[in-house]
Amino acid sequence: MTTTSKTSDQSIHLWLKNSLGRKDQTAFMFKKKGQWIKKNYFEYLQLVTHMQSVINEQHVPKGGKVAIMSATRWEWACTDIATLAMGSILVPIYPNLTDDDVVYILDHCEADLLIVDNKKTHAQFERAKARIQKPIKCLVFDELDMDAGYVAESSIQLMIERAAPIKFEDPATIIYTSGTTGKPKGVLLQHQALISEVYEAFSLFQLGPDDLSLAFLPYAHVMGRIEHWGVLFRGCQVAYAESIELLKRNLGEVKPTFLVAVPRIFEKIYSGIATLVATNPIKKTLFNQTLSLAKKIAYYRDTNQAAPITHALAYEGLSKIVLGPIRQAFGGRLRFAISGGAPLSPELGQFFSYLGIRIFEGYGLTETFAAITVNTESHWELGTVGRPIGDVEIKFAADGEILVRSKKILKEYFKNPEATAEAINAEGFFATGDIGELTPGGFLKITDRKKDLIKTAGGKYVAPQKLEGLLKEEPVISQVFICGDQKKYISALITVESLPVDATAEAKSAVLQAIKIQVQKVNSQLASYESIKKFEVLFEVWSVENGCLTPSMKVKRKFIENRYAHIIDDMYGGGSAE
Repeated sequence: MTTTSKTSDQSIHLWLKNSLGRKDQTAFMFKKKGQWIKKNYFEYLQLVTHMQSVINEQHVPKGGKVAIMSATRWEWACTDIATLAMGSILVPIYPNLTDDDVVYILDHCEADLLIVDNKKTHAQFERAKARIQKPIKCLVFDELDMDAGYVAESSIQLMIERAAPIKFEDPATIIYTSGTTGKPKGVLLQHQALISEVYEAFSLFQLGPDDLSLAFLPYAHVMGRIEHWGVLFRGCQVAYAESIELLKRNLGEVKPTFLVAVPRIFEKIYSGIATLVATNPIKKTLFNQTLSLAKKIAYYRDTNQAAPITHALAYEGLSKIVLGPIRQAFGGRLRFAISGGAPLSPELGQFFSYLGIRIFEGYGLTETFAAITVNTESHWELGTVGRPIGDVEIKFAADGEILVRSKKILKEYFKNPEATAEAINAEGFFATGDIGELTPGGFLKITDRKKDLIKTAGGKYVAPQKLEGLLKEEPVISQVFICGDQKKYISALITVESLPVDATAEAKSAVLQAIKIQVQKVNSQLASYESIKKFEVLFEVWSVENGCLTPSMKVKRKFIENRYAHIIDDMYGGGSAE
């Protein structure tokens, strides 16, 4: 299936020219010494021009590689734009990667320059640099004088004109996929992929100069990159969160009108709300009554019917009392959010819809430069990842694997022709590795990762992602790992992170009971061969730091299998189910 689009008249050169035309409008803001500092588009372009001069001083050639290992910050975005506008290639690196991975990426891409955020990250580079084959200069954002002097408009115009010769086919970025096994692969994406993605995805949403996003996703993740390019394209604003820990405070301070996020953010917010409500019987009753009314109001809205006046008045009153404070937690202006990177449960999407906040789930990979499908205000189907956007063509392999053809897909895996040939067929379709189907309305629905499918000893295939998503509808559950490959039945490892270390035995017992009830509830929705016969609850956090999650917050399946092999073996060593 495909839709038409026009991207041939779009370019980084044009976007930069348009930005100069809105030079007095606010472009971004960041917090410094307790105050939010605003920069308009003219100042933004001054900073980009200055950063391009800094890169030029390091003699990075056209087609050279500039690597960034930094947390999300405005300097990251300026460097990204400066690098691509001069025809060089940007290589993002997560700052929490191991030394081995950093050495591998810098060696593999043959980086000409590395820019890090602070002394801590610079120290990591210093530890590793003796193992890097090619000598490489390292700059530190914290030590750069980003406000060094006034940059004249003529210099900005010269910077913009340097971007004019860049072709669609020129390489733009190499993004190394974190992967759950093996060495990372370098995904080489061209300028046409960036232009096509940003233009076709962000044109679907009503955004103007007063719209504001709060950026907190890592810019090493493709979704974060697309967010800041989308803001530049549409001429709206972005505020930079101080940290993920201060996200709640920053939401209240900057009051965003839209967000680009991953489901984990919404899961944590929902979990916090559910926990708060559960501790107070009166709040719980009011909350449930409000949600029940919201569900009815949503039904009338979605079927173009007028809600009964009694329902409307009751909802209006309860909504202000119960839902108002929750909306204010997002700043009070949030209209919608775009979610991707992992599945969003339909129940979670419905819950936030009742709050008046639509979460538009999309689907894509690093190899497709983010979204190839997305839900929108006018085309939205809960439980799906939306319709194909722009030039995207989708078809399915015999086993249900999603195949994609588009200008958005990678040119190749850098220096890996075997992996490229395996991923892209002779017709130019990229094999996503995900299993899915189209609904009657033309919306894509993801059912599982192909390589993660479990084959039981009885020969039945089980989709772990489906089971994990259903279990995580219980707020006390943080992460889930489903196992059972070549086994007689399915088991699960379930983590809980909301309890303090000194939690009482009664508190732990209540959590275990809630999880047991959730497992029973999920099993009632499954075929017998899919049902979870045993589970083990782990009162610990899976994180990037302890190696259990990838930097993009996906469970490292092989790592988990090895780390908890003794527990998994015990679940298959006899005895009754939990």
